[in-house]
Amino acid sequence: MNSSKLADSNIPQGRGMIKWAPFATMPEQFENVGNMIQSQMHVPKPNLTIELQQELELKLRDYIGKNVVLRYWSDSYEFQVECIIESMDEWSSVVTALIDDEIRFIQFDHIYSVDEYDYMSKLD
Repeated sequence: MNSSKLADSNIPQGRGMIKWAPFATMPEQFENVGNMIQSQMHVPKPNLTIELQQELELKLRDYIGKNVVLRYWSDSYEFQVECIIESMDEWSSVVTALIDDEIRFIQFDHIYSVDEYDYMSKLD
């Protein structure tokens, strides 16, 4: 076959080296998907019974100065942290916790789980 005959034929050229544009180049859709993901992560504030609140209060008092795993709700998100309970203020209903050398104040009515965590027993 002669190469000049191939050059003259009616073969379509195609798109060449055009690359697909990433999804992030469509800012409106990218932002909307991000908002949808964030809204799916939102959770309602837990509705705790009086009995459960009393049990949590007793546990928190027992665990002052100890390592605990604390689960709480804040601004539509759930958090789980390892911390040391520093104090519990009855008047303001605020629990003071030491998390990674940082003091954090957590509303008592946002806490829904507290368990003692003895990391030294995990090393044995």
